[in-house]
Amino acid sequence: MEPPTDGARVAHRQPSYCLPHALVRRLPLLGLLQKISSLAVYLLLIRILSAAGFIVALWLCPVQVFASLGLYLASLSLAAIAVFGRYELLVVGARDEQQCADSVHLCTLTAAGAVAAALFVAMIVNRLFVTQITVCFAGALFARAWLRLGLTFATRYGRYDRALKALLPHAIGQPFVLVSLIHHGYDPLIAFVLSDVAGHVIAAAGVSISEWHAFRFFFRQPVRYRRVGELALANFRLPTVNLTASASAFLFAITPLFFLPGLSNGILAGTLALLFRVLDVPTSLTSASLSPILMKEVADRNRDGTQWMLRSTFLLPAVIATIVFGLISLGGLTLNSLQLSPTWHMALTILPVVALFQASIAATSPLIDVATLAGRQQGLAAFNIVAVGAAGLAFLLWSNDPVFAIVLAGSIGFARVIAISIWLLASSEHSILGSHSIAGARMQA
Repeated sequence: MEPPTDGARVAHRQPSYCLPHALVRRLPLLGLLQKISSLAVYLLLIRILSAAGFIVALWLCPVQVFASLGLYLASLSLAAIAVFGRYELLVVGARDEQQCADSVHLCTLTAAGAVAAALFVAMIVNRLFVTQITVCFAGALFARAWLRLGLTFATRYGRYDRALKALLPHAIGQPFVLVSLIHHGYDPLIAFVLSDVAGHVIAAAGVSISEWHAFRFFFRQPVRYRRVGELALANFRLPTVNLTASASAFLFAITPLFFLPGLSNGILAGTLALLFRVLDVPTSLTSASLSPILMKEVADRNRDGTQWMLRSTFLLPAVIATIVFGLISLGGLTLNSLQLSPTWHMALTILPVVALFQASIAATSPLIDVATLAGRQQGLAAFNIVAVGAAGLAFLLWSNDPVFAIVLAGSIGFARVIAISIWLLASSEHSILGSHSIAGARMQA
């Protein structure tokens, strides 16, 4: 069985022994940083194009719409995390193409069940909510599953940068559909929902064209239902432990949004909501740039038999998130000191507080994916559940001082990142010692 590739395989990189030893050790890290920065540039371009239509929409619809829209998108994002039961990680880490095909079929069957369940629930509750929104929820979930499968293929085969280029039609098409619907008199909320579905369908189609060889190869393979069932049972920790970890990490990220509407100071609540919305862009950019590169790095090492990972693999998310949001905070405080506009003062003063919280979010998601592929996910759910409980308690006890509560929640989030990183580093060092012991024993034999 030939793997779905449109070009020759790239030979494994061998270190040049003509180079200084210190430089050879840094080459993998430099390569990772170059790939991460390239992805960040593409993602930034896509975000800028998408934001253009969003800004136009702000002028055409009332601000009250965004409260309902935020709840809808948060619910949809949470469902999208669970649509594959986290079995998509098996596609990235599969050791051969037959195992990968079984993993793809498992993901497809799981997603079909999730979308059907969403549609069934929408049909039941359509008397309580707007029918178009509940039906579009299932359609949007299908589009996101389709898109994620394509991006999973791109991650496995190291073509994530090419897949991102295929998202450019989505970055143009979704804002165009949104503005067109609002201009033609559609209810703003319905317009946002319909444009979300249309945009993600366009994105999924573009990535499917980019990853056409993979889609054609895997979906032409016969479904081995018995093997798929065995694969699901053998990896039952993914939809239980790992899905719990991912869902609780997402709940931690949106915890402040549940408390902001109840604040007595409306100006402060609006300012904080705006900062969380604005800083969500660098948060998603950082996570989306780190995760696919690090996931492929870990999966390749597992397939090659080198189970150990460089320490930088685990430290990169925390270091990069700290640098990105540290620079953002420094820039905000610098603008604040210049006093360019009086209306910015409150936002720029409390910017570092929200940046601390968002930095912990940006670093957590890649660590969860890396830990899962490395086979070290036992403590992820515990770390995240404790963090969610502690953050919720902070917002309850200090509801009269939301800035201090966000500082506490951000500190809790970063403590979680540090704890996970140290735990992964310890596991990695244990694996290295074990591999060295096995190698020594073989040499003595």
